[in-house]
Amino acid sequence: MIQTRSTVVSNEQLAPDCWRLTLESSRIGAEAKPGQFINIKVSETNDPLFRRPFSVFRRVDLDKGGVGVQVVYRVVGRGTRLMTNLRQGNELDIIGPLGRGFEWRRDKRVHVLLAGGVGAAALFMLGQEISRAAQERGLELHVLLGAETGEKLVLQKEFAGLGGIVQVSTDDGTAGYKGLVTGMLREAISTGRIRTDCAIYSCGPEPMYRALAATCRQYNIPAQICIERHMMCGIGACFACICKVDKATTLKRADIESSHIQFIPEEDYGHALVCRDGPVFAIGEVILD
Repeated sequence: MIQTRSTVVSNEQLAPDCWRLTLESSRIGAEAKPGQFINIKVSETNDPLFRRPFSVFRRVDLDKGGVGVQVVYRVVGRGTRLMTNLRQGNELDIIGPLGRGFEWRRDKRVHVLLAGGVGAAALFMLGQEISRAAQERGLELHVLLGAETGEKLVLQKEFAGLGGIVQVSTDDGTAGYKGLVTGMLREAISTGRIRTDCAIYSCGPEPMYRALAATCRQYNIPAQICIERHMMCGIGACFACICKVDKATTLKRADIESSHIQFIPEEDYGHALVCRDGPVFAIGEVILD
C-alpha cells in the first residue's frame, strides 16, 4: 500500500454522469492488479471527510514519461460531484493499490467479463491480461456490457480493442440487446454462443449478482464478483464495508487464515471486510440478501 500525492493529468467526461480521471502515479501504477482499487481524498480540506474508493481502470504511459492510473467514476453524490471540477495540474492525496483482486482461471478456455454500468472499469485490466494470453493459449474472451440507456454505455471502444467478442445491452433497448445484461448472458449460454465450460468475472450492482448467481448455479459456472461498498478508509480500520459471507464456501479460501473474516458461532455465515478480504469474492462466498 502506498500513500502519495498525485497530479491530475486529465479529467474527461465520457457520458452525462460518467467521467474518466487520469492521475500521475508511477508507483501505484506499477503495483496495481486487476480488481484492486485506490482511495482518493477529493479535496484539500476535511470536507468531505472520508476518501472515495475507485477501481483502477488501467495504467497508461504518460507523454512526459512515467506511468499514470485511470479511474472511471459516476457522479452519485457530493464527493464525486466535486471531482468533476478537477483539472490538469491539481494534486490529490491517494492511497493504493488496495484490496484483493481478480485471479483468472488458467484452466478455462472461455472467459466472460460481465459489467453493469461503470462496473466495467474494474474488469478492464483483467481483460488485458486474458487478451495478452489469448493468442498463445487459444483463449476466447467475451465482454458483456450493460447500461440503462445507450447514452450511458461507457468503455465499449476500449473493450473492443482487446480483440474479444463485445456485446452490449440496455434496459430501454436504445443500444444492443433490450433488457438486462444478465438476460443477455443467459440467452448467449442457452443458444451456445458462450460455452457453459467458462469462467465469469463481474462488477456491477448487487441485483445483477443475484441474477448471475442463479445462472451460475444452473450451469455450474464459476464466477468472481467485485463487491461495491462504502470503503471509507480502505485499510480495514473503520469497519464500514462489512459483507455477509457463507461459512462453508468461504472456509475453502486459500487465504482464510490470514483474512479478516469472522464467523458467527453456531451459525452458517460470517462477516468479511470488503476492503481487505475483497473487493473480489467467489460468487458463492457472498450472501446476497
